[in-house]
Amino acid sequence: MESITREKKDDVIILKVKGNIQHTDTPNFEKELEKLLEENAIKIIIDLSNVKHVCSSALGSLIAIERRIKRKGGDIRLVITENEVLRVMQITLLNRVFQIFDTIQEAIESFKKMQF
Repeated sequence: MESITREKKDDVIILKVKGNIQHTDTPNFEKELEKLLEENAIKIIIDLSNVKHVCSSALGSLIAIERRIKRKGGDIRLVITENEVLRVMQITLLNRVFQIFDTIQEAIESFKKMQF
């Protein structure tokens, strides 16, 4: 994984991931996700549009954090544009767990339709 950056738009935290997420990257990925929980973020977008591969342990981290965020009354949206990553989400049926969008703006707009 090359980098993880963060930005905030209104009350939505956007985590932008760049590069492939390998097993060796999962601890850093989890650490960034944990920070969001510590900060009580409840509207989170994880931008995977610059990711071509996500390992199984990173998928497990996403599922775990999603459950914890939902218990706090929040939700996570994913932005995925790479066909390979989208295919993995479909094969694992995680496209039924996460709302997946083509753009960050679409993901932000989806939060506006929900009441928190």
